[in-house]
Amino acid sequence: MKWLKDIFKLRSSRVEPVSLSLAEIESWLEERAKESDFSVRCHEVYGRMDEAAKRLKEDISSLESARADDSSPPKLLRAGMAARGEVIKQLETLSLKLQPPKRDDLDGISQHHWALVKGLERTVTTFGRAKSYVAALFPRNIESINSDLTEVSRLLVDLEKVIGEKRKVQEESWYCRETAQRLKGELSGIVELRGRTQQDEAALLGLSSKLSSLEKEAERLQASNEGMRIRELKSSLDKRMAERSQAEAELHDLISPLNKALARMKKQGSSDRIILQHENVFERLGASPSSVKDKEIGGALKELQSHLEVLGLKDRKKEKVLDHIDLLIKRRSLEDVRARLQAVSEEILKTQSQIEAGSLEGLRLKEEMSQAKKSKRILEAALDQARKDLVLLDEKAASDEKELEERLTRIAGSPIKLDLSSASR
Repeated sequence: MKWLKDIFKLRSSRVEPVSLSLAEIESWLEERAKESDFSVRCHEVYGRMDEAAKRLKEDISSLESARADDSSPPKLLRAGMAARGEVIKQLETLSLKLQPPKRDDLDGISQHHWALVKGLERTVTTFGRAKSYVAALFPRNIESINSDLTEVSRLLVDLEKVIGEKRKVQEESWYCRETAQRLKGELSGIVELRGRTQQDEAALLGLSSKLSSLEKEAERLQASNEGMRIRELKSSLDKRMAERSQAEAELHDLISPLNKALARMKKQGSSDRIILQHENVFERLGASPSSVKDKEIGGALKELQSHLEVLGLKDRKKEKVLDHIDLLIKRRSLEDVRARLQAVSEEILKTQSQIEAGSLEGLRLKEEMSQAKKSKRILEAALDQARKDLVLLDEKAASDEKELEERLTRIAGSPIKLDLSSASR
């Protein structure tokens, strides 16, 4: 049953963590600084240092009053007495520095400790140079002083330890404040980012619903009588466009045999060798035959026919052109095709106008759907980035929370648990 008793003993000895909120950390650190035993520990070291200083003064006095053996060699006696004076002077300087500092805060004690360390180094250096001469004359005194200096060195090590622990607590406190401030910003950012994400998610849901409604409305419009009428008009328009293309091709085919003759007529007219009544018509027949009016076609063809002899065409080519002009004049082929082209062009314009008027609602729906899809893509991209940012911010906050708890625990010497309930994450 002993093992069971040991388990209960361990459980009962566990220290429950102290809970701290972020708002309480500053005041808690200030209280810890006030409760610090730094001054008490320093005063305890200085108490022992005061005793060491008294012993050192007594040993300095003993060394100063000690008499050398008259049987000592004169040379050693002179060197030893001179070295004693140097050692006593350096030891007295060190003895004065062993007094506690006027300022008992960390900076004051640190500066005092540093001055003592440097003073001890100088004393030990001087003492080391003169030790052999002085020890030869006053061995017991030197032994006591050696003991005193060793004790001072130990006390300085103890004081350095106290200072180091205090500095470490101060450093931990500084990092705690910095980490707590950073954590506050991260938690605030998380709350803000989550709020914005929720708003964007709601907006995205609204956009999806709107887009669905628009698509259904567009489907209903397509299936309606008006939708069917627009589809029929578009089909009719396709046919009319094909008819116009065919008429334009026929018109081109009718003019094509005359192209060489028309070109030479334009050239002759520009050289003033002949006076042309239908010069402008000839240019339009070559470039845009559909723009030539019916009343202009016959006169232009007859004028071309009358000047054909002077155009320098080969006989065979000239005969073909003459035959083709005769056919165009007799059958009125150009007028017929042009009239058909004009009629189908008017039908096309009318049909396009009807389609445009009947498609306004469909175009409105299409534009709204396009805008809704664009807004949805932008919102989805923003949400995706916001979720990634939220993950990173959560990780940073968790890391800082852990670091802060560890530092606070080191300062307290017992477990500290952060209470972040007031800062929802």
